[in-house]
Amino acid sequence: MKRVLLFVFSCITLTTIYSQEAVMKERYTVAGGLLGAANFSQFRIPEGNGNTVNYGFRPGFAAGAWLNLPIAKGFSVEPQVMYSSQGYRISNTSATSPLLINDGKIKYLSVPLFLKFHAGDAVAITAGPQMDFIVSVEDKSASAAQESDFNQATFSVFGGLEIFPRGRVTIFGRYVHGLSSLDERTNQPHSGIVYKNQNIQAGLKFKLFGGKKIESTYKAADVVPLDTDGDGITDDVDKCPTQAGLAKYQGCPVPDSDNDGINDEMDKCPNQAGIAKYDGCPIPDSDKDGINDEEDKCPNQAGTAKYQGCPVPDGDNDGVNDELDKCPDTPGTANNNGCPEMPADVSKLFSSSAATVSFTTNSGKLSTSSNASLNQIVKALKDNPELKVKLEGHADNAEKNAEEVSETRAAAVKAYLVSKGISEDRIEVEGFGSTMPISDNGTATGRTRNRRVEIKVDY
Repeated sequence: MKRVLLFVFSCITLTTIYSQEAVMKERYTVAGGLLGAANFSQFRIPEGNGNTVNYGFRPGFAAGAWLNLPIAKGFSVEPQVMYSSQGYRISNTSATSPLLINDGKIKYLSVPLFLKFHAGDAVAITAGPQMDFIVSVEDKSASAAQESDFNQATFSVFGGLEIFPRGRVTIFGRYVHGLSSLDERTNQPHSGIVYKNQNIQAGLKFKLFGGKKIESTYKAADVVPLDTDGDGITDDVDKCPTQAGLAKYQGCPVPDSDNDGINDEMDKCPNQAGIAKYDGCPIPDSDKDGINDEEDKCPNQAGTAKYQGCPVPDGDNDGVNDELDKCPDTPGTANNNGCPEMPADVSKLFSSSAATVSFTTNSGKLSTSSNASLNQIVKALKDNPELKVKLEGHADNAEKNAEEVSETRAAAVKAYLVSKGISEDRIEVEGFGSTMPISDNGTATGRTRNRRVEIKVDY
């Protein structure tokens, strides 16, 4: 709004100071285009001819082209050529002689010459002569009319009105009054009947070229360069005449190449969208991990979004990050997935002790001879509190309910260890029935070995 007011004020001031005088001239050029219209036609039959012949208005169409030749500001001449179809039908007759046409169509090539009187650009009054040349005759009645029955060329006059005569689209209407008789028959008694055409036509004209031109001329002394945006750079050299700018940028504002709202003269990163806090640069990412420093909890260490820009943690500082470390709270080695390497004597102890844990057939009750071995396992678990064990129960193939018995045996060993102070959450139990024999089930010795609990140790 300020710019509009400034522009208006500038124009008023310059007009007052310099008395600038503009001479506006309207000039009309040759124009032309196409047209289409609806026809409503009938024959005019003079009264008092001893016969009553009435034709009703019937619809038809017209299409053609026009060319407007301006003579003066308010007057022009416009020849047209159109192909016109007009319908005729008897509505009432008492004629005794054969009629020229009863019910049918006549097609004409019409050439009107419009004399147009313009009342501004909104309305024009039209009038003029018209020649019509018959192209074909179609009669639906039994006594069909022939083209030779008609005068091949007839003369008419017309008058009408046009709306927006110099616009792209013009609405027009006119009345055509025939002066020539259409009846050319020489071998029929006409009884004084004379057939003269009349037609009411309404339609649209479409301008394809030409029209009004407005030309402005100024006195040389009155031409004063404007400065629409008031930036001290006149419009004739200002590349942004409606935006205040600088001479450095030819009258345009200081550019903002990256469209971040910070102009290039203040922007330390003119080709990257940024924020004012960082002088037009994007929020930095010091460790180049894709997480900007304002959201990165470890801005100087490359990390992941899951840990808010920090590296994956390594709680036990053993060089194996917690996502890969099976013992995240106990330092270990990469070869053992972050867990400590199992001491050889501990591994051997668990293997040898398990071999002495035995059971009688169809029983989950520990034998007394197993206590000594299990006590050694208790001691090893207490000495190595990070260790966990899995107790796997087995049976021979002659035992009933082998899977149930195998689970009972593993549970019996667990109960013993827990009774000696080992936490339950360090012990896992599973029964395998007779599916994993370690000896021949065909001998008593083999079956005895197969009735066992194996102890698997891990971290």
